[in-house]
Amino acid sequence: MPSSVARLRRDSRGISVVEILIVVSCIAILLAILCALLTYVRQAGYRTRCASNMLQLASAFQTYQQDWSDYWPCPGGLMGDYAYWHQTGNGGLMQYVRQRDHHSVWCCPLMPDWKGRYDPRSYSMNSYLREPADVEYPTCVGITRGIRTSNISQMNRTVLLFEGLPLIPVWKDLPPCDTRTFYVYIYRCCNWSGVKGYYPSLAYTIDPSHPWHGTKSNYIYADGHLCTRRPGRKTVGTLSTYKEMREWYVDKGKFEAITWPKNRLAGAPYE
Repeated sequence: MPSSVARLRRDSRGISVVEILIVVSCIAILLAILCALLTYVRQAGYRTRCASNMLQLASAFQTYQQDWSDYWPCPGGLMGDYAYWHQTGNGGLMQYVRQRDHHSVWCCPLMPDWKGRYDPRSYSMNSYLREPADVEYPTCVGITRGIRTSNISQMNRTVLLFEGLPLIPVWKDLPPCDTRTFYVYIYRCCNWSGVKGYYPSLAYTIDPSHPWHGTKSNYIYADGHLCTRRPGRKTVGTLSTYKEMREWYVDKGKFEAITWPKNRLAGAPYE
């Protein structure tokens, strides 16, 4: 009988503090895993929606090309010129993609509210896609004609659109603001140095060292295909690596023979 009583007391002692802590720890671990999974799924959804936006813009470029004798709109330059690819007037792709708000195909879904003087846009065009091609800033500002696509020798290796770096310029009509909550401008065109994630730090920009989607950004190439990859990083001056810069220049032969040797002497690495 005494042994039966002892066994009964042992079986009815309840749950110990240690056992409760173990259960709570297991639940916490499962919740952490679930939260990480949900975050990953949400980020993947944003990246997919962004990619869809850019593919629609690529399709608009192709339609524009058919309507304008093989020419694309100009990447950008002086304010008010009609043919630039994105502007507040009816030029460029506006007649093919008429949406203009913050949640339109012009904007990555990760972009915060927009309070700039121009229509919201988080995508930029490769500045070298002009006639003539590969003209460096600031000389390119005076060129108002986009490139003829038949002059792009390697369409699948030439960047067309990319996810731009948000800027905080000082507009005269913009009141003081908390720049962490909204954007005011992204360059309409640039080269690799205008990609979010290129600079480790840069004044008057928003989070320049982090690409839009974790460690990667979406790119559209001239042939219309989408690529999600790591952006090039600043190496010296405004230079990136050979592997990155080659994706932007139109005349690959000239880049190999003239542009790259100069950049290599300036300290740019191969990759």
